[in-house]
Amino acid sequence: MEVALHYYNDKPNFGDQISPVIVDALLDSKISRVPWTENGEAVKMSAVGSVIHSLRPETQVWGSGSMNQDVPSDKLKFHAVRGPKTRKFLLECGYSEEQVPEVYGDPALLLPEIYTPKVLPWTSDMWVVIPHHSCLDSAHRRNYWGNLTAEDFQDWELFGYRIVFPNEPWQDVVDAIANAKGVISESLHGLILADAYGVPNVWWKNGEEGLAGHAGNFKFQDYFESVGQTDQKFVSHFEEITEDNWQELMNRETAKPSLVDVDVLREAFPYRQASV
Repeated sequence: MEVALHYYNDKPNFGDQISPVIVDALLDSKISRVPWTENGEAVKMSAVGSVIHSLRPETQVWGSGSMNQDVPSDKLKFHAVRGPKTRKFLLECGYSEEQVPEVYGDPALLLPEIYTPKVLPWTSDMWVVIPHHSCLDSAHRRNYWGNLTAEDFQDWELFGYRIVFPNEPWQDVVDAIANAKGVISESLHGLILADAYGVPNVWWKNGEEGLAGHAGNFKFQDYFESVGQTDQKFVSHFEEITEDNWQELMNRETAKPSLVDVDVLREAFPYRQASV
């Protein structure tokens, strides 16, 4: 049997790059993962990412989320979804409660079971700052970051801000997150992986409507609600985080119990090894 994994792979982005890593770790040894093709014979599957709107019929969905209001195929097979907002949207699109089980969780939360980060002692007193991958696509944002000099980044580091771009190898980004004093992230998976590795974090929110082209803040709120963070704090710019306020902004209490049980999420993986 062969499985083709659907994930965003047009441009390097660490959040998307961890999807095949997690799937490969859980996949039964008798099943092989093959490159994605629209018309191949392999079973179609999705995991990490806001990709439900783009999936073809019969795709097996495990932990994926919605990002916009595009109506998905009515023939998807759900094993878990990222959060309750995604599930509510699917029910509004005509899926039944039985077709979308109440199993929640972004698969990235399982990465600590698979990957042990390198120890980077020099970063333990630094806040890791992760821009969104659109900073490399949007002309305005690209020009902003591209016009910065090495001295700019050195100045930020003097004040404890370490900039880590999302197109760096996923291992490097995860190493930076796991060793940080705290994470300030425009990227959803910067926040998810900080939670997974037990690192304080805060959402760097770009305006009231979120990042351009990303349907407001749906995917962020979907994840926050899944883990009980219904009163999520945020900053409008990473330099708002200081030594005086970082603990207050990053060390939040969850308002509700988390809906995510990583053991249940792992068990819901459709092609799991019996011993995992």
